[in-house]
Amino acid sequence: MHRILFALLLCVSLSLACDQWPNTTETKTTWWQCSSGPAQVVNVQPTDKSGKYEYPIKLTEPCLIQTTLNNPNTVYSSPGLKQTIKVASWNQFSCSWSNVPTFGLLTDIDACTNGVPCPIKTGNNQIVNLELDFSDTPAIINLLHNDKPYQLTYILHDDVSKEEICMSFQARCLTK
Repeated sequence: MHRILFALLLCVSLSLACDQWPNTTETKTTWWQCSSGPAQVVNVQPTDKSGKYEYPIKLTEPCLIQTTLNNPNTVYSSPGLKQTIKVASWNQFSCSWSNVPTFGLLTDIDACTNGVPCPIKTGNNQIVNLELDFSDTPAIINLLHNDKPYQLTYILHDDVSKEEICMSFQARCLTK
């Protein structure tokens, strides 16, 4: 009787377990736009500094998030363009993403002096290489485990027009 109960509990617990790599993050980036426009993100691809596709993403080195953008209305520039990056780690036991503290180091900073090529002009299908660089924030890197899935939310907010460009992507990341 105990063996049957144990086997049943084991089957139930295995069926409730989450994927180690959610949303195909073991082999590729999953992304989506998290703002409603008017600027629209058409594609996102991680690359190294030379523009070569890079996966998994190495968070210990600056990398580029090659973003294809349709921007119909506004030229975004300094000092109004602000950047915030949010980081979440995958919790395999609760099957959910958990926010990683960034201590305000990645919140509401001048985008144009922190990896965003300004001005971002109007136009369709333009490639904007957004730099993702944690090398000057070792306090954040030290909180992250190597070779795990992370969700990064990259937000650009323009104080002048009150418009926002937001994209989230989930990726396998290296921290060593």
